[in-house]
Amino acid sequence: MIEKLKTKLTLNEIVLSGAFLFIFLIGIFSNENFLSIRNILSLFQQMSEMGIMAMGLTLVIITGGMDLSSGTTMGLCAVVSGLCLTHGIGLALTFAISLSVAVLCGILNGVLIAVVKIPPMIATLGTQMFFNGIALALSQGNSISGIPEKFYFLGQAKVAGVPLQMILLFAFAAILFIILKKKVIGQQIYSIGNNSKASLYSGIRTTRVILFVYIVCSVLCCFAGNIQVSRVATARADMGTSFLMICISAVVLGGTSIDGGNGGITGTVVGILIFAMIGNIMNLVGISPFWQQLATGSILVLVVVFNKTIEMQKYKIKSRKV
Repeated sequence: MIEKLKTKLTLNEIVLSGAFLFIFLIGIFSNENFLSIRNILSLFQQMSEMGIMAMGLTLVIITGGMDLSSGTTMGLCAVVSGLCLTHGIGLALTFAISLSVAVLCGILNGVLIAVVKIPPMIATLGTQMFFNGIALALSQGNSISGIPEKFYFLGQAKVAGVPLQMILLFAFAAILFIILKKKVIGQQIYSIGNNSKASLYSGIRTTRVILFVYIVCSVLCCFAGNIQVSRVATARADMGTSFLMICISAVVLGGTSIDGGNGGITGTVVGILIFAMIGNIMNLVGISPFWQQLATGSILVLVVVFNKTIEMQKYKIKSRKV
């Protein structure tokens, strides 16, 4: 019976679980409102946009890539939706236009990386500025207000008392989990992250898979941007820029290797939840947002150092066996 109850956890999973429990206990003892239903629902409501973006980044990072343009893709799609809505375009057509822009952003990133062979960091750094420039030009550097109330449902509606964006977050998480764990393309994503050249020689259409992950990442950024526009009733070009580092931190904290080939959606969701709890606790106790940035950066550095140390230890063990 004991053997059946035993669960084999990796060191990353143990550290992630320990970090979650530690932050959770701090929240309980720091403020009595932390476990209130209202605060918990608010926590999930606020983390949904970052969580949806982070899940897209997870796919990209598993392939060994990076998308620094995620934040500006979110901002661009938000601005496009804001302009469409304020010019009387219907909800369905607004979503279609915004999603089309996201797909084009993903295709551009994918082509630069998979076809032109530009390193992901350089390619997406360039598209980051390009997308931001377009968003600023379209919005003329201003916030777009006057969003019709009929659009508020996406970021403010509740289903049986549960925020709609929270439902969307877990729906996307379930879909991506199935893709990564149950579908052939999921196996190909991991294979490319482990060794892209070997994957190509084994018959995997690496260009198609890379295009797929960057398009999915951009589409998820589009959903995140539209949810935020709906929630705050304003569209701005810089809407997603503050999310990028937190999302990357959450992905790495969740056990996805920055070198690719390893990771998953579950860890990313837990990682985002940890960062959301940190921000929530600091807000409840009245700590400045500047300290939240410091905490985020510190955790990212520690996690990257930890992951690199573990990978080096595994490599040494393998070398000794050989």
